[in-house]
Amino acid sequence: MPSPSPVIVANVRRLREMRGYSLSALAERAAISKSTLSQLEAGKGNPTIETLWTLANTLGVAFSELLAEGEDGMTVSEPDGGDVQLMMRGQQSPRVEVYLMRLAPGEMKISRAHPRGVREHVMVIEGTLRVGALDALAVCRPGEGHEFAADVEHRYEALLDTTRLVVSIVYPYEEVAR
Repeated sequence: MPSPSPVIVANVRRLREMRGYSLSALAERAAISKSTLSQLEAGKGNPTIETLWTLANTLGVAFSELLAEGEDGMTVSEPDGGDVQLMMRGQQSPRVEVYLMRLAPGEMKISRAHPRGVREHVMVIEGTLRVGALDALAVCRPGEGHEFAADVEHRYEALLDTTRLVVSIVYPYEEVAR
């Protein structure tokens, strides 16, 4: 089983401590098990992308804050074949992050709501994707995109083949954590 990146381990611990949360307090706020968080901070286990997104949201930071050490390009992979790669992260407000995402055939990801006002823009490169807020899903093929409010629960689903897409996340002015 692959271990989490030392950068992710250090960033989770640093952000948790900056906010004054114990392991138990952060685990409870994020609704994840304390053992999952403990293993992550010990550099063991293999946290899912959803777990990392949940931690970022709970800590009040952009997802890229968990992945970055000043440079772009870190990839988080999952055993089922999907992955997310940080391509770019802006330093100005509003914060814009750009990711390259790959979903295995039939893979579905449900994402919890991001902070208020966050929007996502997706552009499909390959495959067929069902994406968006759960009450307003869109189907996109190569060259097609969809924009939606990401401050509600939302879904990414590869319908047939491996699906590759570019995801841009825009955090509103007041939500950029520094």
